[in-house]
Parts: sequence; C-alpha cells; structure tokens
Amino acid sequence: GTCGTVTSNTVTLTVQTPPVITDQPDNLTQCEGTNATFSVTATGTGLTYPWRKGGANIGGATNTSFTINNIAPSDAGNYDVVITGTCGTVTSITASLTVQTAPVITDQPDDLAQCQGTNATFNVTASGTISTYQWYKNSVIIGGATSSGYTINNIAPSDAGNYHVVITGPCGTATSNIAVLTVQTPPVITDQHDNLTQCEGTDATFSVTATGT
Repeated sequence: GTCGTVTSNTVTLTVQTPPVITDQPDNLTQCEGTNATFSVTATGTGLTYPWRKGGANIGGATNTSFTINNIAPSDAGNYDVVITGTCGTVTSITASLTVQTAPVITDQPDDLAQCQGTNATFNVTASGTISTYQWYKNSVIIGGATSSGYTINNIAPSDAGNYHVVITGPCGTATSNIAVLTVQTPPVITDQHDNLTQCEGTDATFSVTATGT
C-alpha cells in the first residue's frame, strides 16, 4: 500500500485425485493346497481396498493384495476389488481362481479272462485335473494307448500279461492297480490215442494229449 507491504500466511492447496488402477489382478490357475494371491496397483488419494468374491465382500481383505492360504475347490470363483478414495471409487476387472486337483482313481481296471480272438478292454475311472492317460503292459509303455480305456482287438496268447495305467495331471500322478489279461485258447489235440490189440486179461489204456484252456 501507500505506507508499506504485508505478506499473508502461506496456505497449502492439496489436489486430491480419484483412484486409477494401473495394474489389474490376474487370473490364477493353481493346485489344491497352494497359496493363491491376487494383487492390484492403483493411484489416488485416501484409497481403501475391499476385495470381493462373487460380488460379496470378503471380511478382512482390505489390502492391495489378497492371499488365500491352502486353497480348496470351494475357493474357486471370481474375485475383484472396489477401490474407494476421497474422490471416488473404481472397480477392478474380475479375476478368476481355478483350483486344480490331483488325479484320484475311483474305479480300477479289472482282471480279464477271455477267449483267443475276442476283444479285451481295460477301463479306468478317475477324478481330478487330468492331462494324460498312459497304459503299460508288463511295465512297458504301449504306444498310442492314451485314453481312459484300452482295447486289444483279436487277442492272442502273446497279449496275456499285466496291464496298468498312469494318470498324469498338473498337480500329480496316480497309478492304477495291475490288471491281468488271461487269454484262453480252444482245445487242440496234439497226440491222438492209438488203436490197441491186446490179449484177454491184460489192462488196456487209451491216452490223448491236448493243449488249450
């Protein structure tokens, strides 16, 4: 003014920003019993992070990351986080949790006893997350036998043996019991009985030799 100057106190302008997600949570596919962690990165003022499963809030899950320990199939589902700040809210994309389980055999292959020339089929039933089936004969891999069932067409005696299957998944393997294939063969006479001419009062014996079941 005409007679001097005076300076006011300093006042601070704080600019608060709305929440913005810079890194979304990722889908997870993990084995049962492991720990699954969802995380999110966001900018903004006064942020809180309530996580949800299937649209319902998860008690105590209010940090930038959310971990489920020792996951079970019941934990599978869709997860998101609603980030709330001083200047608004923003909801993350939905991230899915897929829980994979180890293969478990629920029905073992059975022993088979069949006639030569028929078709023999071994079957196995299993639950869990399964990638491959591999059948073995006498502990040797059978090429191309990679289904839950294995059929041998027109069986011969050489097909007789011990069979089993190894089931493999991302969370482990399961090996079936041994199933025995017995190939039954038709009777074949290899040595016929002979004509006999003997004296009265002696013992007469007819005999035959045969193969087969």
